[in-house]
Amino acid sequence: GEWKTDKVVADRQRRGGKSTGTRQTVKTQGKKWDTVKPTPPTIRVSTGSAKGRKLKSPDVYLRPMMGKVKEALFSFLREWDVLQEESTFCDTFAGCGSVGIEALSQGVGRAIFVDYSKEACNVIGENLALCGFDERALVICSKAESFYTSPERALARIERPRVDVLSITPPYEEVVYSDLLTMVAEADALLGDGSFVVVEYPVELGLLPPVIGGRMVGMKNRKYGRTMLAIYCIRPGVDLYPR
Repeated sequence: GEWKTDKVVADRQRRGGKSTGTRQTVKTQGKKWDTVKPTPPTIRVSTGSAKGRKLKSPDVYLRPMMGKVKEALFSFLREWDVLQEESTFCDTFAGCGSVGIEALSQGVGRAIFVDYSKEACNVIGENLALCGFDERALVICSKAESFYTSPERALARIERPRVDVLSITPPYEEVVYSDLLTMVAEADALLGDGSFVVVEYPVELGLLPPVIGGRMVGMKNRKYGRTMLAIYCIRPGVDLYPR
């Protein structure tokens, strides 16, 4: 039958060093803090040409990808030989841009960053300039869902036909994963055969299905504490095997 999820309840302690105020209220990612004034987490580029570079964080609520999850993700992408000059990476729900910047640092030629928060988009631009990547990237202030359905102008601006890796790291409690991923699976203008889709999701959701939308095939599904990382491939070739 049709795969359907509801919004998930996945309380997480806010990351970001010392803070004061209420911890249990659900915060909207990309919105400014109200009762909590955090020390932003230190996020650095882990490998590649910008290794060690400290990234700025916007003054909004973010839940950045954990270092060990990001390390595992890029290990898988290296294994599949995706981190190439001719490749295009798209970081949606981008926050400070750490995932896409990591991709650029590790050899990807072009990257698109999508976030709905103007504050986040401004900081992504600053971080790209800090790392010397601003000429290789495009920042779009938009809802991810709007971008998935209409990516043509952005792709034309960076002169690339499709995205080779799409990263989806949404605020857990604000999206309906089945709706979001079905939309991605149907995004023919964004993803072609062999494109990878990376999804971070909470353990509370249970396992994502092995195939979504008939063409998005699960390659890896790993657990890191209470965070799950799934990697799908659009109609994978015979040389790629799920494991």
